Amino acid sequence: MWNVYSFYVLYAEIDQFNPLEYADFKSNNVMDKWIISKLNTLIKEVDEKLNKYDITGAALAIEEFTDSLSNWYVRRNRERFWSQGSNDEKIGAYVTLYRVLVSLCKISAPFVPFITDEIYQNLVVNLDKKAPESVHLCLWPEVNEKEIDKKLEQEMDLAYKIVKLGRSSRNSVNIKNRQPLSKMLISINTLPEYYADIVKEELNVKDIELGAEMSKYVNFEIKPNLPVLGKEYGKLIPKIREEISKKNQMDLANKVKQGKQEYIDIDGTQIELNQDNLLITMQGKEGFAFSGEGEIGVVLETTITPELEEEGILREVLSKVQNMRKEKGFEVLDRINLYVSENDKVEKIIKKFEETIKHDTLANNIFYDEQKEGYTDTNINGEILKIDVEVIKK
Repeated sequence: MWNVYSFYVLYAEIDQFNPLEYADFKSNNVMDKWIISKLNTLIKEVDEKLNKYDITGAALAIEEFTDSLSNWYVRRNRERFWSQGSNDEKIGAYVTLYRVLVSLCKISAPFVPFITDEIYQNLVVNLDKKAPESVHLCLWPEVNEKEIDKKLEQEMDLAYKIVKLGRSSRNSVNIKNRQPLSKMLISINTLPEYYADIVKEELNVKDIELGAEMSKYVNFEIKPNLPVLGKEYGKLIPKIREEISKKNQMDLANKVKQGKQEYIDIDGTQIELNQDNLLITMQGKEGFAFSGEGEIGVVLETTITPELEEEGILREVLSKVQNMRKEKGFEVLDRINLYVSENDKVEKIIKKFEETIKHDTLANNIFYDEQKEGYTDTNINGEILKIDVEVIKK
């Protein structure tokens, strides 16, 4: 919550944005409509849970919403705050995030009284002298049922779930998200184009294939859990193994992982298979990474072509330069000179994408192999490059 608040304040101060001047502004952005729908759903849910004295349930709902706000809404909309000048997209992002933060403070106040009042003092009291002097003197936010769009929430939540599975797939094979990949395969066969584009962008993949048959890309191994099944059906274990192998391994794995049961018949004995008496392992085949939850499975193609490697190095350079700006305490809008040295392979790529790097890092100039002090040895996807940055004084 504090990180989201800090993000808002940083850019609102740069733009001198006053949300009170846009009290009646309505945003048509899909992400804005989604988070406002989630906010109203949260207010309703927390109110109902607190009325039943379900304190833990209410707190968990707030935690889950705050995670979505930080790791999905803000993450997906950063560039709207970064954009130059003022336009409806930027205003919509500011107005929406302001409203969400103020409402979130009000419903979180009983749980975290000090941090919420600190945020409220700055965001509300400092701007509106007529506002209650403390968040703890505010009325509980009212639910606007007209702003709740369950279909939108479900579709966006599905996209977010797929992205989290994709991140898990990347982690399983130690491929950073900054390294582009060529293809992602998803087991479900319906995902509106808007959300498919979000998934591609978030997971840094070039293409998505829906309705993919996971068994082509994933090795499934399902075995009897011998301490459980062996204890009850010792002599039948060989036949149990045989019957298990006849089943569609993906269907059986998904069914069992969802907490459901499958039955097999051996010599007139009906045996229940479930998550307690089966051992299931699922792993991507060579060149693929897999992750799954319930009925959703995702596979990433992990072969990195020379073109993808170049793009991955570019993104890593951008990340390292931005981190150096931050570590040296530069202001967000400071223009810089960028110095790189002693790695011909990486420098060749930097020259190829020089304009992109200048734009994204606010660099006026990039200097190659200059003799100077202050270089930092930086690991760029296994390549060591010397980098330095300096502010251009006005």
